[in-house]
Amino acid sequence: MPWRSQDKATALERVVAVLCYLTAGLAGIVYIILSRSSTQSDFFRFHFLQSIILGILAILLSWCVGSLGFITMPLATMLTEALPGTGAQIYNGLAFVAQAVLGAFALLPFYGVIFAALGKNAEIPFISNVVRQQMR
Repeated sequence: MPWRSQDKATALERVVAVLCYLTAGLAGIVYIILSRSSTQSDFFRFHFLQSIILGILAILLSWCVGSLGFITMPLATMLTEALPGTGAQIYNGLAFVAQAVLGAFALLPFYGVIFAALGKNAEIPFISNVVRQQMR
């Protein structure tokens, strides 16, 4: 459940937090460099770290889906030789499931964008817990 951060987020922090989700954290790095401040607000740090973790997970998930396609194509071809038509159906089913998972995961940054714009922390299971542990 999303909760409001302790201190009120400024408009600049909200904009940078939104941009962090859209650029997988690169906008946050630029903001840190340009602000020249040794400390950042908890609101910014939360969204910055969460956007980086989401970006890394998106890259890893896309690699896994690509590898799955690379591995299952020869297996589907061999199965089609044994049982005509079944290999293509299995491959297409796996491809559909993989694309559905990628599509669902692609919605998470937009969830973060909405809550960052509202000045709240977006609660994403497991990922938010990891971010909070790193912020201690």
